Amino acid sequence: MKKKSLLSILLISVLMMTLLAGCGSSGGNETTSNDGGNTATTGAADDVGTGGGEPITIEFWNVFTGSDGDILREIVDEFNATNTDNITVNMDIMPNDTLQQKLPASIATDTAPDLVLFGVENIAPYVSNNSLEDVSDFWDVTGYDKDNITKNVLELSQIDGKLYGTPMQYNVSYLYWNKDLFEAAGLDPEKPPTTLEELAEYAEKLTDTSKNQYGLALPTGITYIQFLWANGGDSNDTQTNENLLNSAENLATLEWLQDLTVNKGVTPLNITGSDADAMLQAGQIAMYMSGPWQINGLNEQGINFGITSVPEGSDGAYSPAGGCSYVIPKGTGDAEKEAAYKFMQYWLSDEVLKTWSQKNGFPVWSKTLMEDDEIKNDEVLSAISEATQIGRSYNLGYSLYSQIDNDVMIPMFDEVITGASTPEDALQKASDAMDKVLSSE
Repeated sequence: MKKKSLLSILLISVLMMTLLAGCGSSGGNETTSNDGGNTATTGAADDVGTGGGEPITIEFWNVFTGSDGDILREIVDEFNATNTDNITVNMDIMPNDTLQQKLPASIATDTAPDLVLFGVENIAPYVSNNSLEDVSDFWDVTGYDKDNITKNVLELSQIDGKLYGTPMQYNVSYLYWNKDLFEAAGLDPEKPPTTLEELAEYAEKLTDTSKNQYGLALPTGITYIQFLWANGGDSNDTQTNENLLNSAENLATLEWLQDLTVNKGVTPLNITGSDADAMLQAGQIAMYMSGPWQINGLNEQGINFGITSVPEGSDGAYSPAGGCSYVIPKGTGDAEKEAAYKFMQYWLSDEVLKTWSQKNGFPVWSKTLMEDDEIKNDEVLSAISEATQIGRSYNLGYSLYSQIDNDVMIPMFDEVITGASTPEDALQKASDAMDKVLSSE
């Protein structure tokens, strides 16, 4: 049973679903430790808990409202049918907005579910309100080898060195390219651009507005932090609350970006993310940076595509990381927490992770699974799993994440790529807005 909670109702705003909010249906919605890793510990769940004792049902909320939810339900049903501890996971799927409205109140009134699956960007706000269980003992309790999970993936579920969730899926932004359009434009269909200079050059060659064909889709409503990082710029320092926007590096990047979008017209202006998704699947977009949720749709439409890491700039290649984690709300009873641990460990087995990656196109981040022959021989999964190594946190775990994104970064990029402001004016306005947001911390 849940213990009575004295939490006040959290005033957590619904976080902006950006390009990399890789939890649930986006809609336009990781050297192996083979002797001590996931493969060796998959069966360790049988050593945890009641070992076939009294039946127990745990309530599980998540936001997988699309076809990925159907696959998740299949995995949950398989766990319910095969676990030997009389555990039943009762899954309730709802839109993210609904979950974010219901969950804080349910925690405060002692009616919360026992297990929740949501985006990693949500962990810090809930932890700051003392609303999630510390699950740092998960590794000792289950015997699962945490070293089998790549470090950058695991860090997304940690706050101040404590574990508040276990990874469910992880992704960065990838560069998709249409091989047929490359070939038609005289470009090698097997060689995508690897630098920002090549990205711009290829985008021009691939644009033919008479055919409603564009070399690169850059939708509005998106934070293109990867461009700033690539050239040595940044937005802010989460450790010192320092505003890093107003720099020569950032200005040069924004000038390059506006020249590409407005002057050279390589992208349809004022396009939404869902519009860009549709044009990509219709063969009208030659290159597009997006998450792994595009893969199934492109396959279904018969698009001859490739996928690789985003191009590098003068400082290298980086991509904002996203994903989601299983978390346990504060006040969950001991028996329910124990049962939730069993399901979380079941998910971390290579068998389940492989099923999820193969059916959904998300990268693998279990080190043992990355050595699996089927994964290594799968051109797409191999490419995106390798690309996850450039993942970088964009204000994840920072209390001002949502406010910075909505009030500063998205408006700045929108003004630049649509030509509504000069890069200088857009950057200054964004820097002023950043000062205002940071002063509220």
